[in-house]
Amino acid sequence: MFSLFGRRGAVAVCIMLSACAAGPGGTAAQTAQPDPAYGAFLAARYADSQNDPASAAKFYAKALQTAPNNQELIAEGFLAGLLSGNPLAATLAPRLPGNALATLLLGNQTAANGNFDQASQLFTTLPRDDLAGLIKPLLLAWAKFGQGNEQAALNGLGPYFNNGPFGPVYVLNAALIADAAGDTKNAAQLYSAVDTSKPNLRLAQILASWKARQGQEAQAQATLAALITAHPDLRIALPALQAQVKDPVISTAAQGMAEAYLTLAGSLSQPQATFLRTVFLRFALQLRPDLSAARLLLASSQTGADVPNFTPTPVEMQNALDTLAPIAKTDPLYGPAALEQANLLAALDQTKPAVALLQGLLAATPDDAGLLATTGDVLRSASQYNDAMSYYTQAITAAGNPPPANAWSLFYDRAICEDQTGNWQAAEPDLQEALQLSPNQPYVLNYLGYSWALRGEHLGEAKAMLTRAAGLTPNDGAVIDSLGFVEMKQGNTKGALSLLIQAVQLSPDDPEVNGHLGDAFWQAGQKLQADFQWQRALSLQPSPKLAAELQGKIEQHFGTAD
Repeated sequence: MFSLFGRRGAVAVCIMLSACAAGPGGTAAQTAQPDPAYGAFLAARYADSQNDPASAAKFYAKALQTAPNNQELIAEGFLAGLLSGNPLAATLAPRLPGNALATLLLGNQTAANGNFDQASQLFTTLPRDDLAGLIKPLLLAWAKFGQGNEQAALNGLGPYFNNGPFGPVYVLNAALIADAAGDTKNAAQLYSAVDTSKPNLRLAQILASWKARQGQEAQAQATLAALITAHPDLRIALPALQAQVKDPVISTAAQGMAEAYLTLAGSLSQPQATFLRTVFLRFALQLRPDLSAARLLLASSQTGADVPNFTPTPVEMQNALDTLAPIAKTDPLYGPAALEQANLLAALDQTKPAVALLQGLLAATPDDAGLLATTGDVLRSASQYNDAMSYYTQAITAAGNPPPANAWSLFYDRAICEDQTGNWQAAEPDLQEALQLSPNQPYVLNYLGYSWALRGEHLGEAKAMLTRAAGLTPNDGAVIDSLGFVEMKQGNTKGALSLLIQAVQLSPDDPEVNGHLGDAFWQAGQKLQADFQWQRALSLQPSPKLAAELQGKIEQHFGTAD
């Protein structure tokens, strides 16, 4: 932490000093003129703090126009360019001697141009630290392969096969080198030693391709089927993966280097490794822009998919969209990419393009229950309930009759839409069907129990449901609120107050929960507390309907303000 802020603080100091020295004769006594480099630097720093390296790179480039020889700016601009895939990184790399990342980028460039002798020389100068030490043997091996020396490449990787958690990465790359060299004997031996205990997309592609090209069609398809079993969200990619299963994964040494970066990035799954994973993925795409698996992993990293309870910002989601955009429709991974793009667009309130992407996928697989449900989800989040209902109904039909247990969510989601459009007569049986399919789903228990309490129906059964839901999710403010609400409806004011105070503590910014606590205070005769809680609920941006209800209670009990 100290070195990072110290280093960036030094940039500001250097810029400010150059501004002071800008007067005639180099005297600081002259009136200092605003330095555009300093303003651009501050903008870049802000972009850094917002995890927006794309904008940061643009501002660093602007600062460098005014202060082109500032080494700290060069280093920061290079890093921002590298993290965002901006050409600025390649421009600045030659000006950073001794910088391992710059050396890697320059080595990648020479390899992409087919000059593996020079690439090898550059990679040889890399230090054996945590960053370069992991990738250096792989890059040198692929450079040897590019020079036409397969055996030297394999000999270079052999000592690393037992290198702790990263050993399988070296084994896999050795297998790819032998495969690309047409060395079937060595390739078969090495592929058989690859660790398949944790199936992932790229590994499944590689192994299925190898088996299919060896005439083992059934084994190839079984490998892809195992991938889908482990990762059902990838089912949408299965037809394209099956159709292109015989295509070689690696054809050139430069592609092999890209694969090395990708396989190593994929093994860095810890949240604290995000920086290193992003760098390796950017290097992979530098060498092979069409490596769609790297784009999917990078987009996932950009949106914090591997960080618990992380909510990406609009900027982070847009950066992920930009990462996924180049994946072509002919790519076997276009389906998962388009699905992720649709989810990101929906989160950015861009419903129309999100639905258009999903409809494009549905054109090829109209009976895909997952795609139909996702389309319904996007429309429901945009309050387009009637359109959403249509997709949920199609998904329920596609799921089969009788519906499987996991279809509970389809009935639950359709019920929400039916309820929102005023059709409780249709919503109630859908909720009961969802509960029959999955009796311990707290969301269904909560929705049905609260809906009954709201209507003053089946209060005993509603309380039992909500008590069960609270036992399943004791820290869910919405569920505790529902249980407090039904206690209030049954006249148990003391119990309701206790539960609703707890609900507000769990969900302090929920206007409905705060409003219910106000109701309980009023029922208990605590008028000032009720007024305060209703006023607080109004301040939390409730829906227009709830705002009108709250305002009506305040005016009814306390009159209008003068």
